[in-house]
Amino acid sequence: MTAQDKFIALTRKGEDTRIEYKTCTEEISESLYESVCSFLNHSGGQILVGVQNDGTIIGVNPDKVEKLRTDIVNCINNPELFLPCPYFTPRIMEVEGKSVMQLDIPCGQYVYRFKGRYWDRNDDADIDVTDQPELLLSIFERKNPHLFEERIVEGLTMEHLDAKTIQYCRNILATIQPSHPWLQMTNEELLISAHLAKKDGDKLQLKYAALILFGTEDAITELMPRYRFEAVFHMCTYAQFNDMTQFPSRYDDRRTIRQNLIQVYDQLGAFVERYLPDRFYLPANTMQRQNLRWDLFREIVGNLCVHTDFSSGYACFFHVFKDRVVTKNPTRLLPEIPEGELTIQQLSNYTKNPLLVRVFHELNWAEDLGSGTRNILRYAPLYYPNYKIVINSGSQFIFSITYQDDNVQDGDKKIQENVTETGKMSPSSDKNVTKNGKMSPSSSENVTICEETPQTNVPELTDEELALPLEPFERKNVKDKKKRRRQAIVSLMNKDSHISVEAISEKLDVHKRTILRDIEDLKKNLVIERIGGNYGEWKVLKKKK
Repeated sequence: MTAQDKFIALTRKGEDTRIEYKTCTEEISESLYESVCSFLNHSGGQILVGVQNDGTIIGVNPDKVEKLRTDIVNCINNPELFLPCPYFTPRIMEVEGKSVMQLDIPCGQYVYRFKGRYWDRNDDADIDVTDQPELLLSIFERKNPHLFEERIVEGLTMEHLDAKTIQYCRNILATIQPSHPWLQMTNEELLISAHLAKKDGDKLQLKYAALILFGTEDAITELMPRYRFEAVFHMCTYAQFNDMTQFPSRYDDRRTIRQNLIQVYDQLGAFVERYLPDRFYLPANTMQRQNLRWDLFREIVGNLCVHTDFSSGYACFFHVFKDRVVTKNPTRLLPEIPEGELTIQQLSNYTKNPLLVRVFHELNWAEDLGSGTRNILRYAPLYYPNYKIVINSGSQFIFSITYQDDNVQDGDKKIQENVTETGKMSPSSDKNVTKNGKMSPSSSENVTICEETPQTNVPELTDEELALPLEPFERKNVKDKKKRRRQAIVSLMNKDSHISVEAISEKLDVHKRTILRDIEDLKKNLVIERIGGNYGEWKVLKKKK
């Protein structure tokens, strides 16, 4: 494709965040320089000179085109007009027999102003943000070469961090990797090892990443007052939600979470378990059930937690509708990731908060770079063959995945599906899903889906074995299912004091993460304790009556 062909293609796209049309047939208008400034401050783009707003190429006066280019070059190199002075070269060409110019504006390294005013791009408009402090601050944060998570927090001490959360992470590591070096470190040594803190002489300097991951609620409220996650459930489809005449209620359950990121991840996981259908999945050549729901949504929850731009102060949202999940979070604008609607394959492997990602990686909550995308593409078609992912990237990153038909009626029960996998990978994981005998498109392996009543998650234990009293720990309003599961955990520990978390998870047919949470609560409430560290045994503190 020639330069002329590319120019014509841009005129047919229409104006957006990265494309602007200017007529300027006889002279350069001031609005062109405002667009230059906004593109520099945003994410760069193309300015086509000699083109009307509707994309019609009218050209500029051919006798003045060289002078127009000289005027632009002189202006952008004049520090009394542009500060700092940008660098780019306008290109003159002939298109459809007319003289036009193309300005390829880079994404600026610094914050630029034109005639003392700061401009930013919003969709297809140039916005003067000089007198709007929050919008102006967002530009400076965007251009700051130092990631927010790496900055030292003045006045932050170890007392502002939640020691129980740090110990909770150690307990997870003790289960999944008993030889992990963090298990032998003090809290301070662990933070330094994870690059969440550094020593300046005898003084320990803590970074924002430490506060975000392990901060107490009071410390986060004081030092990051606008930090919060919102988990919202809507008893309607996404289409109904957007039609206020059909569904005027805005939400049916809402949890505002202001705790540290470790607790956010845990609570969002509980929200997933509460409101999303649990579809039974049996991998090939095994009788061990796989938690398909969490394998899929843990990636979405994890991405929401670690790829957010916490410097902006805007909340993160996790919306659950009856047919889809939608997440929204502020993000850093990057040249590597185009703005607008994207496919999941277009997402860059750029890590926006490497310190946060590293801790999640150690906890097995995040895997290798790019694995999140692969896992979503692997598990989404098994969870719902007709899934659809929509991504829109801008200053706010919006991710949507459809997990159910949008014609579900209020009161419909969650569908429990038995999935038998016969082979390799799925959809964009190359798998064919057969539902009720029909082949799903874009697949090549057969997966049979049938409805089945969900099974209970308690092993065959006698009434006597389940009679272990857990009061006052178990409140009256605790669901019987949870109580029986915890009674079963304690009974299994009674029978085998060396039983592993993996073995308990397998016997109860419950995800390991749920078992870990139950064990933490049982230990905290003095029902059980661990003796002898990683290679020790369980001791039941409350005996049967």
